[in-house]
Amino acid sequence: MSNNDSYGIRRHLESPDVSLGEHVRRRKRELGDALQARRAIYLDQKFWIILRDVAANRRTTPDEVALLALLKEQVASGIAFCPISESTFMELFKQEDAETRAATAQLIDELSLGVSLVAYDERLALELEHFIQSKGEKQDLVPIRRAVWSKLSYVLGQIHPTQTGFDAARELALQKAFFDHMWITPLSEIVRLIGDSTPPDTAFDRLAEQLNAGNAEHAHELKSFEHTYAIELRGIATLIAPIAAGIVSDMAELATGNPMPYEGREWDDLVRRWHAFLSESFKSNEVKNALRTLHINTCLHAAVRWNKAQQLEANDFPDFHHAAAALGYCDVFLTERGLKSAVTAGHIALDKRYGCQVVSNVKDALAALRPSH
Repeated sequence: MSNNDSYGIRRHLESPDVSLGEHVRRRKRELGDALQARRAIYLDQKFWIILRDVAANRRTTPDEVALLALLKEQVASGIAFCPISESTFMELFKQEDAETRAATAQLIDELSLGVSLVAYDERLALELEHFIQSKGEKQDLVPIRRAVWSKLSYVLGQIHPTQTGFDAARELALQKAFFDHMWITPLSEIVRLIGDSTPPDTAFDRLAEQLNAGNAEHAHELKSFEHTYAIELRGIATLIAPIAAGIVSDMAELATGNPMPYEGREWDDLVRRWHAFLSESFKSNEVKNALRTLHINTCLHAAVRWNKAQQLEANDFPDFHHAAAALGYCDVFLTERGLKSAVTAGHIALDKRYGCQVVSNVKDALAALRPSH
C-alpha cells in the first residue's frame, strides 16, 4: 500500500465499524442535503444535443445561445442543476460519433454537477420502502426527494469489488475507497473508457412488437382510460409485488432477528397480498404521490393502449423513463412536444400532480427558467 494513500484505503481501515451500505447511505445523504436549495432541471436528449451544438458553435440561434448561458449561470450560482437518468446515459451511446459523444458528456458533467437520479428500478424500490416505513413507527425518515440522487458513475446502479483475496477488513476498506473514487469520476471519463464497445440494443424494438400485438388482441375489452390504467397496473403489480414483499420481510428480519421465508407457501401468500394491495391502492392520491415512478409509468403505458390508433415504439420506453425521472423529482422538464402533450393531458395531468413545469421549445424553456418578477 502506498504511503500517500491517495485512494483513502488506510483511512477506511480505521473505520471498520462503518459498513459499505452505511458509507454509501452517508454519501447519498450528504449529496441530497447539498442539492436541497437548487432547482432540478431535467433535459431529455433533444435539449442536450441542442446545447452541445451551441457550445460547439454549430448553433447560433439567439434563444438557444441564451438558454445555454442561462443554465451555466444558474448552475454556477447555486440556483439549479441538470441531473440525468440511466435513459440519458444509454441514449448518449446512440451518438455514433465519438467526438460529439464526448462533447455531450463534458457538457453533462458541467451542468449536472456530476449528479444523476438513481436507476429506475432502484427508485421503485426506494419509493416502496419509504412508503412502507412511513406507515410504521419510524419518524426520522429522510425525505424521498433527498434520497434519490447519486453520481453519474453509478447511474446504472452500484457495483463493488468482491472476492479480492484480502481479509474481510481490507476488502471492506477497498470497497469503500473504490466507491469514493467512482463517486467523483466524471461522465466524460466513463464515456472515454467505454468507447465504442456498446452495441445497439434492439430489445425495445422486440418489446414494442410484443406489446403492440397483445394490445391489439385485447383492444375490444377496454372500456375507458381508467379501466385501461387498472389493467396495466395489475400487470405491473405482478413484477412489483415480490419487491414489496421482500422489503417487508427484510424489515421484519431486522426487527426480530428471525429469518423470514423468501419462498414457499408463506412467501407466495405475502406476494399475493401485496399484488392485491397494489392493484387496488392506486385509487388513493396518497399512493399515487408516494409511488410516483410506478404511477407515471403506468399512466403513460395506459395512455398509449387506450389510444387504439397509436402503436408503441422502441423510443417510447426510454421516453417514459425520462418522464418518470423528471416529473417525479425535478422542477422543470425540457422535452419533446409529443411527450409534453402526453404527460400534461387533462385526464393524466402528471405535471400538475407532481409540480413539474414541462416545456418543449427553447423559448418556453427560457421563460420557465428566468426568475419571475
